[in-house]
Amino acid sequence: MIQFTEGNIEEMLDIAIKNNKIVAYYQPKYDALTGIISGAEALARWISDENTLIPPDSFVPILEKSCLITKLDWHILKIVCDLMEKQIRNGLKPVTVSVNFSRAHTYESDFTERLCKIVDSHNIPHDLIEVEITESALAKGKTYIIEFINKIRNAGFTVAIDDFGSGLSSLNFVKDVPASVLKIDKSLLSGNCENEKERIVLESIFNFAQRLKLSTVAEGVETKEQ
Repeated sequence: MIQFTEGNIEEMLDIAIKNNKIVAYYQPKYDALTGIISGAEALARWISDENTLIPPDSFVPILEKSCLITKLDWHILKIVCDLMEKQIRNGLKPVTVSVNFSRAHTYESDFTERLCKIVDSHNIPHDLIEVEITESALAKGKTYIIEFINKIRNAGFTVAIDDFGSGLSSLNFVKDVPASVLKIDKSLLSGNCENEKERIVLESIFNFAQRLKLSTVAEGVETKEQ
């Protein structure tokens, strides 16, 4: 197993990107009513020299700590756009794909401009890319985040709040943030929806999201009960 440290992570990441060892796996999103795939989420995966998958928790925390996570995020976006461009060229209709962006991106003053530049270079309609921002990014400050998200939305992209319910949830904040999608953290389904309190909490989240005209995505659904 590769041992990642703050001292070697940047060089190893650059080598992995150069050798196409960083890839995107696509987790499908299904419409709960129709069962039809309505989109997907691009998940970063690192392939070792032995062609085995390195778990994200082995490298993502170190990348976040060293602020190199932004380099990974931008690379995954390019991979997604490459795939969509090929699909469109071959006469296929791509589904909307969500791309995760760390809270570190909120410090990039040219984030939206760079986002547009990459997507436009592949001739991808902006509405096919969903920008996922982790719930923890909201802690930076309401006014700043609202301006940040508005700029992204004004450029034609959809914005989703990821990991809602993972620990920093603020209903007051969510009601003011101009996102379009609320992604419910899988930890809220840990009891397989057999616990009455768990069901009540989930129902409450779905109800307030619907009234705020937010689409909802529940992460980690695997069973009929969920």
